[in-house]
Amino acid sequence: MDRALFQQEMIRSEIAEIVGEEYVSTRESDRLVYSTDWSWMPQMWLDRGKPLMTPDIIVHPGTPEEIAELTFVANKYKIPIVPWGGGSGTQGGALPMFGGILLDTKRMNRILEIDEVSLTATAEAGIIIQQLEWAVNERGLMFPHYAASSNCATLGGALAPRGTGTMSTKYGKAEDLVLSMEVVLPTGEIINTAPVPQHASGPDWFRLFLGSEGTFGIITKATVQLDYLPEARYMRAVLFKDMNAALEAGRRIMTRRLDPFVIRLYDHESTRTRVRKILGYEFDGSYMVIGFDGDPDIAKLQQQKALDICFELGAEDLGEEPGEKWWNHRYDFYYPPINLKLPWMYGTTETVTTYDKIQGVYYAIKEAVEGGFKEWNVRWIGHFSHWFHWGVMLYSRFIIEEPPQDAQEALRLHNRVWEAAMTAAIENGGMINEHHGVGVKLGRYMRRQFKDAWPFLLRLKDAIDPNHIMNPGKTGF
Repeated sequence: MDRALFQQEMIRSEIAEIVGEEYVSTRESDRLVYSTDWSWMPQMWLDRGKPLMTPDIIVHPGTPEEIAELTFVANKYKIPIVPWGGGSGTQGGALPMFGGILLDTKRMNRILEIDEVSLTATAEAGIIIQQLEWAVNERGLMFPHYAASSNCATLGGALAPRGTGTMSTKYGKAEDLVLSMEVVLPTGEIINTAPVPQHASGPDWFRLFLGSEGTFGIITKATVQLDYLPEARYMRAVLFKDMNAALEAGRRIMTRRLDPFVIRLYDHESTRTRVRKILGYEFDGSYMVIGFDGDPDIAKLQQQKALDICFELGAEDLGEEPGEKWWNHRYDFYYPPINLKLPWMYGTTETVTTYDKIQGVYYAIKEAVEGGFKEWNVRWIGHFSHWFHWGVMLYSRFIIEEPPQDAQEALRLHNRVWEAAMTAAIENGGMINEHHGVGVKLGRYMRRQFKDAWPFLLRLKDAIDPNHIMNPGKTGF
């Protein structure tokens, strides 16, 4: 008797009793589809003809109660559960590292309520973000999480890694937009967080599930903040000869609370290559796009005050058209045929830090990657895309156009580049990540990032998920 196959079939039958036969699959083709997300590592591995890590069973639950029942099965047999939303992650956060049950949430895609008084929407976590956006747009509202992945990412997939959208500088990240959640714990309990996010009724345990990437539980429902569609949206582009002066302009705009919904600042190399290729502009310097929205009078005044700051620091006014063109093509950077793709090796070594450290972090990562891998002709580019009152996010990328053809050698080179970049970030006051998530790619840096606090996080994991069934191998657990 094939003991493993027999056990798998018994588990499959038990799961089918919970969700229905039509929502369970062990077909090889389906298992292969769910073996790679949008991260470079498994895509390269597949491209080189290597066998991928596949789930044992793919399940499409329709209710949180069904997910709770699935956790009982997983705990009984000590098998992993890997939550899957849209599969658009770039850090390997949804890879079935140890097989087990892959739990696709997209059947849970209903909008349950749109509250036009409190400006909130309640929806199941498997809804595609763009579908939620279209629905609230019909009411003159928006869910201002305008991520490049919104056409395929789910609501739960935005919340689990603390994702960021294009307009986060004004409206906040996914973690700022969520007001309450329903979560299925690894032990099967279905819990709901407090109905409002800001209160003094005990510690803010609600946020444990934001950024945990499914290792603490599975988000099944969320209430999120909406905003009115803006009456006006004004875009402007300026050019700085000195990137450091541009960073200072962004800092002043933010610390003086001028409330832009976007500031996108490209370093000289990004301006020379990516801006030229995608937008068609030949600029020598650091290209900055600034956007303001809302009441026309207020937005115009905010824009003028921001431009005054830029001009004071030496910026050249490029006018409205380059700003509008960027807004209309802002997602082209991430989709075919222009996006980074195989056969190139690439990675988004993003970080975030405070304003006093951002220049040091930028130049440290740049030197670590460019200086440490000259033999591979590595290119490193960066832009600053999500701004806060206290600091800014650096969205940096490395590109190697002719990486090793051997899969194992390529993966080792890829990991060495990441090691250099993340070491430079940590040692200069940056974080290993701002919004793409930790996944499997960055998990090994979590202990180094959090130092003395890491054992505390391990104890939390042990308490919440005693059998470690929930998305093992991710976020350092």
